[in-house]
Amino acid sequence: MKLEELSRPLTINDIDFRIQSINNGGYATILAYKSARIDMQRLDQAVGPLNWQRKHEIIDGKLFCHVGIYNEENGEWVWKSDVGTESMTEATKGESSDSFKRACFNWGIGRELYDYPIISIPLVLDTEYELVSGKGRQKWGLKLRDWKWHSQFTDGKINYLACKDTNGKLRFQWGEYIKEESQPKVEQAPKSVIDPEANIQGFLKKKTDLEILRDEYTRVIGKAPHHKLSTDKMKAEIEAKLNEELEPAVKFKSMFETLLEELVTIGTLDVLKVWAKEKVEMLSQVEPDNVDMFKLACNNYVTKLKAN
Repeated sequence: MKLEELSRPLTINDIDFRIQSINNGGYATILAYKSARIDMQRLDQAVGPLNWQRKHEIIDGKLFCHVGIYNEENGEWVWKSDVGTESMTEATKGESSDSFKRACFNWGIGRELYDYPIISIPLVLDTEYELVSGKGRQKWGLKLRDWKWHSQFTDGKINYLACKDTNGKLRFQWGEYIKEESQPKVEQAPKSVIDPEANIQGFLKKKTDLEILRDEYTRVIGKAPHHKLSTDKMKAEIEAKLNEELEPAVKFKSMFETLLEELVTIGTLDVLKVWAKEKVEMLSQVEPDNVDMFKLACNNYVTKLKAN
């Protein structure tokens, strides 16, 4: 059992990044977070799968998670707890997972995430984001999941964070990178995934336009371009493939459209009242610009039900 392993900073491969918000100036605020799967892996590695457990409990209407680790010295379980919040998609499952992750923060897993800098990155209009009613909204061209991130820690504290987009362009850089020979040697657990960007010199090396284009071709088409393939031909094939991938988005229904279809299937005013209240709250989080239109549609449908 190595309890100190619980507070060892997570590797960049263990961290996920997602868009938290986009302002009307085109700046995206990006959130770094961990998954419950990473917490379970770290607990297994640090104390062993038989030496920890979790349980959930409702306290004052809130779902709490208690994570216990067995203390071999006195033969007792030590518990640390925290409360969770619902997710927009799966309330019960999201609340359970969130409370577990928060409880694991109390044990030290991923606690360094609180020290991460504010990640604010300017986006490219019409490619990575668009303005809808004056508000920024992510587009298909923003492939954040494919961006490459690099982090460095000194004495458990983050001192450097950077990322490159799918074209190899440096989009964010914070802190000061310390050359490896200047870093104090700390024994680290082996990474489960080899990080191709682990070498910071290679990570920050500026690629040529042709290298960027060839990388983009490989990412989009799924194979490296032939060495005789011209740049114009590569661009044409990339554009054709992207248009093909984006076509289903045209057929994708918004939540507002889906709710309108569901609305006309409701047969009584009592059911409609409960249903509409719940859906207004959901829509206000996902498509706030459509809330007023949805309320109007509900009011019109009330009139129709009363007439029948």
